[in-house]
Amino acid sequence: MRMAISSTGSDPGPTPVRPRSDPGRTRALLVIVGAVALVSALSAASDVTVPLSIELPDNPTAGARVFVEKNCVRCHGLGADEGRIGPDLGRIHFPGTVLDLAGVFWNHAPVMREKMQDLKIVQPHLEPREMADLVAFLTAYRYYLTEVGHSGNPIAGRAVFESKSCPQCHAMAGATTFDKPGPRLDRYKGQYSAILLAQVMWNHSPEMASLMRGRGMTFPRLTGVEMADLLAYLQAGNVNDKQERVYFEPGSPRRGRDVFAAKRCSTCHSIAGVGGKGGPDLGARPQELVGSVSAIAALMWNHSQAMTAEFARRGLPRVTFSGGEMADIIAYLYFVNYANVRAKPDHGGVLFVDKCSPCHTLGGGKQVGPDLQTAAGLNDPVAIMAAMWNHSSAMEQELRKHGFPWPRLEPGDAADLTAFLLTSRVGK
Repeated sequence: MRMAISSTGSDPGPTPVRPRSDPGRTRALLVIVGAVALVSALSAASDVTVPLSIELPDNPTAGARVFVEKNCVRCHGLGADEGRIGPDLGRIHFPGTVLDLAGVFWNHAPVMREKMQDLKIVQPHLEPREMADLVAFLTAYRYYLTEVGHSGNPIAGRAVFESKSCPQCHAMAGATTFDKPGPRLDRYKGQYSAILLAQVMWNHSPEMASLMRGRGMTFPRLTGVEMADLLAYLQAGNVNDKQERVYFEPGSPRRGRDVFAAKRCSTCHSIAGVGGKGGPDLGARPQELVGSVSAIAALMWNHSQAMTAEFARRGLPRVTFSGGEMADIIAYLYFVNYANVRAKPDHGGVLFVDKCSPCHTLGGGKQVGPDLQTAAGLNDPVAIMAAMWNHSSAMEQELRKHGFPWPRLEPGDAADLTAFLLTSRVGK
C-alpha cells in the first residue's frame, strides 16, 4: 500500500506550521502506520471496499423536530424561507451517501461555530439517534417536495396531458364527449397525490398499454417534471366539494424494504449485488433514484411495460400496490442508496495519518485527543458522525493552537475514514 499521496503538480501553497516532533508522537505514528498496514493486508488491495452498516430510517420526518429543537432553523431555511444566514437547505440537493453528508457537516463546522457565536447560540449536542434523524430528514427533504424549486404547473400539465394523447382515453372538465374507455379524471380532483397517481398508473398500466396498442398509440414516457405538471393539471379540474380529500403520509423506507421483499422484487432486482438478475441493480443507480416522488413515479411508469413483459416471461404474477405500499416502496427506492455505503478502509488509513494523527492515536502513545481505538461510543458510523460534530469546537481550538489547518473531507473520505476506524476497533 502506498502511504504517500501522489502530487497533482499544482502549487500546494504555504506549508502549515507544525509543532516540534517528540518521541511520543513518533511512537504513536508507528502504531498508526502499523494499523494501516494491517488493514491493507486484510484488504489485499487498496481499492477493495467493505460495507458499512447504516440503518434505514422508519420515519424520515422525525428529524424535523431535531432541526427546530437544536436551533438549526435559526440559520437555515427549508424551501420557502428567505433571509436566513446560512444556505436554504430545502433547495440544496445532497448527493452521495449519508456519510458524504457527514463530510459536509464537518467541512462547514468552523463557519457554523463562528455564526453561532455571533448569534449567541450554544453549539447543540447531538446524540447518535438525533444525528440519525437529522441526516435522514435533510436527505429526504427533496423527496417530500414535488420538485426542488419547481412547483407543478397545471398549464404545462395540460400540454403534457394532450401531447401524450391522454384525451383519447380520458375526459377532463370541458370535454364535449365523455364516451371514453378510461374514467373521467376531473371527478378525482382533490383525491390526487403524487403517490396515488403513481399507484393508479402502475396498477393499470397493462390495461392502458393494451388499449393504446389497439388504437395504434405509442406508450408515452414521462420525465419527473412532466409527472409533477400532470399532477397539478389533474388537481386543477372541477370536483364535487363534498368529496373527501385523499392523502398518503410519506412512506417508511424500512417498511418499503419489507414490501420489496414481500412483492418478490428481488427476483429481478439486486441491491448492491445482492438479489436477482434480469433487472438493474437498484443499489447502483443513485442519481436516478434520488429525486422527488414524481421523478421516481415517472421512472417506474417508463419501465412498467418492460417489467410486465419480464413477469410474463418468468411466469410470475404481475405486482400491484396499495396506496400505502406504493408510498413505502418509493421511499425505500429513494433511500436504498442512503443505507448502501461501501468504503475503502485502506484509503481511510491514509486519511487518518494525514488528517487525524496530529491529535489522535490508535492503540498507543499520548496525543491531544483521545485514543480512537478505545474511546467509548464509536462503534457505528452514525455515532462517529455525532462525535465529530459534538467535539468540532474543541478540535478547532486545538488545531488553531498548534497551527494546523482545518482538515477538509472530499466525497467518500468520511466513509473511508469511518471504515478504517471501525476496522481498527474490531474486538475492542
